[in-house]
Amino acid sequence: MQAAKVPLRSRSKRGCWTCRIRHRKCDEGHPFCKECDNRNIHCHGYGPRPSWLDNEEQVRAELSLVKRAVKQNARQLNKGGNRTGPQLRTISSKPQQDAVAVAGPEQALWASCPSQEMRYREAELIMLYLDYIFPIQYPYYTDNPELGGRGWLFWLLLNNRPLRQASMTLAALYQRTKFARGTEYMEAELIEYHTTALSAMRHALSANEGNLALDEGGRLITFISSGCCLISFEILQGGSLSWQTHLDALTTVVSKLGPLFIGLDPAPREHSSSPTDQTPPNGAAMSPIWRGMMYAKRFEFTKLLWFEILSTASTGVPPRLPYRQWLDSEEILMADFVGCENWVMRVIGDLSMIQVGGECNTLEERRESLLRLEKVLQNGIERLRRKVEDPPVSHYISRVFATGALVLLYVILSSIHPSEANIYAAVASVISELQQAPSDVSLRGVVWSICIAGSMAQPDQQAFFEHLMTRILNKTTNKTTKDFGNCGSVQRILRQCWTKRHEDPRSEFTWRDAMEDIGDFPLLV
Repeated sequence: MQAAKVPLRSRSKRGCWTCRIRHRKCDEGHPFCKECDNRNIHCHGYGPRPSWLDNEEQVRAELSLVKRAVKQNARQLNKGGNRTGPQLRTISSKPQQDAVAVAGPEQALWASCPSQEMRYREAELIMLYLDYIFPIQYPYYTDNPELGGRGWLFWLLLNNRPLRQASMTLAALYQRTKFARGTEYMEAELIEYHTTALSAMRHALSANEGNLALDEGGRLITFISSGCCLISFEILQGGSLSWQTHLDALTTVVSKLGPLFIGLDPAPREHSSSPTDQTPPNGAAMSPIWRGMMYAKRFEFTKLLWFEILSTASTGVPPRLPYRQWLDSEEILMADFVGCENWVMRVIGDLSMIQVGGECNTLEERRESLLRLEKVLQNGIERLRRKVEDPPVSHYISRVFATGALVLLYVILSSIHPSEANIYAAVASVISELQQAPSDVSLRGVVWSICIAGSMAQPDQQAFFEHLMTRILNKTTNKTTKDFGNCGSVQRILRQCWTKRHEDPRSEFTWRDAMEDIGDFPLLV
């Protein structure tokens, strides 16, 4: 039964959404109205009607949070408390100013917290994100203690409100999902962090749409990092559509950048993994902040490119970013951040371009391109399989992605020259790699290969993928919680493919057809 919409009888038809649900007069100030700012409550702004307004329970939860914040603020005023909190929040929320310039890290972190209890809660969520959520998002990330570990990430969280709100959204979702802590307060808290992060993203885009891509520092990094965090929120809650909107916004901005923006040299060269090979502006001496910014920039651009390339499996849209130039430059090191070597991701991007017919004019050109990429994959897999002493985990993850790419290649080739496409053998190669997974390596990060290969598995191969997905899901769920991620969606896609091909063995039913059938389009990361 659809919840009745809550009537908005505000005194101002154009007031902020917070004032409208509170039935208060709004001065319509920007970026926050005084009614909200003076009471230290979250101002939802003046954009399109938020979707949560159509859910009566969510509106009540939001009003409950607002009332609690108003009472807390009144108590502080009665005690003669310091009112710097909301003023700092207003300043640090303006995307055209760098938060570091207007507030120290401690002030920026606690700017929006009206009480000690809420300060502790935000600290709890931030550490939960760093210790538990980040490893789930990026299970193959290689830390570098020489460069301060993940200090760059903690620094971004301290000084960038949109990223901080998006990260706390993930942490609150994790607690609610993993530990079945679905109280009314936690539901309202989750809505609060998520809507605040979305509002900050929209404000950053609308206020800087013309020059955001020209920014050389924190604003663009903030925009990309918080946008990717919101994509992760959709992934981890099992969302199948909203992530596309966020990804489109990010790629639209980033596609306007030139290759030199992220320090990319169009010609491959010997690469140092340290960001100190970048020259600070105006010849300034290298500082820890500059080094951290360069590392953060590389990480954010790498994961955005990772999302972009793998999204084609779900959207059918080829990569829009200049992935070849970025990956060939070797300034972006996929292996360090997402576990897969650059050359494999480049091949997957090329296959996506071929699959949609974006570059090959004739069938013969498509065939020649596919056979060339087949050799690249086979040679690369053979190289990675050579025994070396203490190989990095990226060797294994790259093999899983490369064998998955072979399945994709043969699926494309089967529509041109079926006799040359040995899909069964390629799926067997993926199974072989997955069976060799080190005990301490999570397979959640290779769901792209699992979905591509499992969808095309023959009846005698399907049991392996069924048992694999069940095992992965059992590790992350229990009887009272649902899957924290998209593995449940992948399992449904596989089963739909198997059912359809069982009904018609000659069918060329693929993962994309299954997604269309069940209306589920997960980002396979």
